[in-house]
Amino acid sequence: MTVPRLVRHGFVRLAASTLLAGIGVASTAESEPIDIGSRLELFVDTFLIDTMVDTQLRLHTPTARNAALVHDEPWEGNSCCYHTVFADGKICRAYYRASQYDIRTRKFVGPQVTCYAESEDGIHWRKPELGLFEYDGSTCNNIVWMGVGTHNFTPFRDGNPACLPAQRYKALASGRGGLVAFVSPDAIHWTPVSEKACITEGAFDSQNLAFWDSHRGEYRDYHRGFQNGVRDILTCTSDDFVNWTEPIWLDFADIPPEHLYTNAITPYVRAPHLFVGFPKRFVPSRRSPINPHPGISDGVFMSSRNGLAFKRWREAFIRPGPQPERWFSRNNMTAWGLLVTQSPVPGMPEELSLYSTENYASLDSGVKLRRYTLRLDGFVSVNAEADGGEFVTKPFRFEGVDEPRPPAPVSSSPASVNGRNALRGERSLVVKRPAIVPIPGTRELGRQVTFAMSMLGVPAGKRRFLSAYDGGATPGELFFDFSSDGDIKLDEPVAIRFHYDGATITASSADVGDWSTGARAETVHHLAATWDNGDVTLYFDGKKVGSGRAQSGPITLRLGDLRFGEDYPPTTLTNEPFIGTVDDILVLRRVLGSEEIATMAQEGALAVVDTAADTGALYTMEDEPDGVLHDKLSADGAGDAVMPGRLMWGEVQLLMNYSTSAAGSVRCEVQTADGAPVPGFSLEECDEIYGDDISRPVAWRGRTELKELVGRAVRLRFVLKDADIYSIRFR
Repeated sequence: MTVPRLVRHGFVRLAASTLLAGIGVASTAESEPIDIGSRLELFVDTFLIDTMVDTQLRLHTPTARNAALVHDEPWEGNSCCYHTVFADGKICRAYYRASQYDIRTRKFVGPQVTCYAESEDGIHWRKPELGLFEYDGSTCNNIVWMGVGTHNFTPFRDGNPACLPAQRYKALASGRGGLVAFVSPDAIHWTPVSEKACITEGAFDSQNLAFWDSHRGEYRDYHRGFQNGVRDILTCTSDDFVNWTEPIWLDFADIPPEHLYTNAITPYVRAPHLFVGFPKRFVPSRRSPINPHPGISDGVFMSSRNGLAFKRWREAFIRPGPQPERWFSRNNMTAWGLLVTQSPVPGMPEELSLYSTENYASLDSGVKLRRYTLRLDGFVSVNAEADGGEFVTKPFRFEGVDEPRPPAPVSSSPASVNGRNALRGERSLVVKRPAIVPIPGTRELGRQVTFAMSMLGVPAGKRRFLSAYDGGATPGELFFDFSSDGDIKLDEPVAIRFHYDGATITASSADVGDWSTGARAETVHHLAATWDNGDVTLYFDGKKVGSGRAQSGPITLRLGDLRFGEDYPPTTLTNEPFIGTVDDILVLRRVLGSEEIATMAQEGALAVVDTAADTGALYTMEDEPDGVLHDKLSADGAGDAVMPGRLMWGEVQLLMNYSTSAAGSVRCEVQTADGAPVPGFSLEECDEIYGDDISRPVAWRGRTELKELVGRAVRLRFVLKDADIYSIRFR
């Protein structure tokens, strides 16, 4: 299940001919960078990959969920199939053929009709009584179409901006001599465009489909054909949905021919330049013991970047599994269409829902359309095992995205500004999960500095206030941390610790006391430290609790700007990062006296600083929450701080969809087109990433902004250990 094959302790460069064969990319000069703009790029193929060492492309399989539809109405019969699903505003629509099949005679009995269902969430579906067509003397049914084309009526919502309102919905279906086009203003009432077929070359006894290709500005069709007796797929295009080009065969490179009963090809909902397909693979030479007909089926996966050349996996995407009824020949047919749905687990990200048939042609119950789920972009990943591996991309150029200022952080963000239980003024910063907030312009702080903040609800354990630290012995490292329950163990239990350039100044737990959440959960506390040319003084709640002498001189941070909230690199999720509510984060380029600090602890930082003259950074959280912490000390022009996971307006990040084990990790290096590390973005400077996220910004020593690299030809080098990377995007 590897493409290219796994190379253990070896190196493979992917030849251009190999890469292009399965992904449909026009051959370009090796030196010409790929332009990916700000598109989401999935690692479903080797389009972006140049070299791989001990890594592989891994196909992932979806998880079976609920039976979304059970076809048990009298008019639905026992052979419902050729399902179509698509999102349409606030609802999801589904269409399918309803028919009765006689297993003994191997013939359909009675009329075939097209039925309709809808849903608000893609999980729970209903069959509305449409009142359009009569069945057994009543119109109380969900039949949406009777007439020509009911065998495989396949609709879609037309995204063409020039589409007429009366033709907002379109469909293809089998008619006399080929495929007939239909239109509808409301997705319910349908009219044939003409009795004459618009596509005539092919074999049309399958789910034949079309859609508007927004990336290329044309309609695209996929329908059945036979090559040397094997079911295959043809495609053609149109500018108007009426006049179509001559069909041509899809190119599967060197994959051996297999019967592809359907195609289910669609632009991927999150990256419409990429087509994904879910054909039903039919194996006519095999038979199940419970199946009176020859042939069994499963679902496979394929993808394309031009709609013609496809990378098709030979391994199954959806296996029949242990359900006996799924081993009947016409089961495991994936519906055409993908939906983005909510996870049933609170706090989990959205997921993809796709649907597959089971219990086809049963004698005792109806067909079921089973829902399956997959992580967003989760079809294929670049995977490394526990021993680790890496891959390097081809040279490419990227862009940012022109967007309005970001909205307020959502509740799922690791940190957000809100007005509930504000410590100062009307708003405070609430940090719910480990997060980093880089403080711009704090690399060179000078000989006199004051650091301070107010806080509430901080759990027990070591908590990092500020740091520019990589855990080693680099000259110029700084960290300022504390423990509300004396968990910092040195010669004695320590409550506050300030470290710079090898010297550590502490305040003991005996002097500070137990102020953990359990001890004083509702008490606002104040923490401060001053640096006066090497003399360090520590304060808690406005009182001096410790002091000491470090080497004299200015504070110059070798590792870059200070970061609030989490040590660098992260060590554990429970024993280092700041968690709780914080306000009045202050990094001031002058030393405040003990009386000023006592006043600040009681009245806030604005009571002692001069916002017009003082330099440094002060975040009071009082501005409108827009994803940015606004600096009140404007004299030095250092600038505002970006909320965790948010961008300053106009800036660019590398976002990664990834998953690791608890022991796994991912690091990324930005290289020049020639393969040299870009200063500031080397592998050694990359913050180690572990966890599981759909859109995680990659950071280098706390810095995520990549605007300076926009338009330059670069490569990415990823080093993985027990990890998967599904997609990347610059925005």
